[in-house]
Amino acid sequence: MQRSELRSHVRLTINVKPRSQEDKLIVEPDGTITLRVVAPPVEGKANRMVIRILAKRLGKSKSQVRIVAGFRSNVKIVEIANSSKAEIFKQIAESSH
Repeated sequence: MQRSELRSHVRLTINVKPRSQEDKLIVEPDGTITLRVVAPPVEGKANRMVIRILAKRLGKSKSQVRIVAGFRSNVKIVEIANSSKAEIFKQIAESSH
């Protein structure tokens, strides 16, 4: 594998809206990512749901997706292993159709 093909960890800023009516991952017109989750922000339930939804939509295991900042905030920084930013945005766009 050539060096240019190597993937690394990508960090994304995600706006999380807990207690939504449905789980939904959206790329807003300005390029920001919003994740609506049904789970409430209680006892880490919303955070666990964020990881579960992102892992599923991106075809990753839950261990490859982790919240690195914003555990108690609606704005979270999420790290995704073995990905590129372009690949992630493409997968999110495809999964929202």
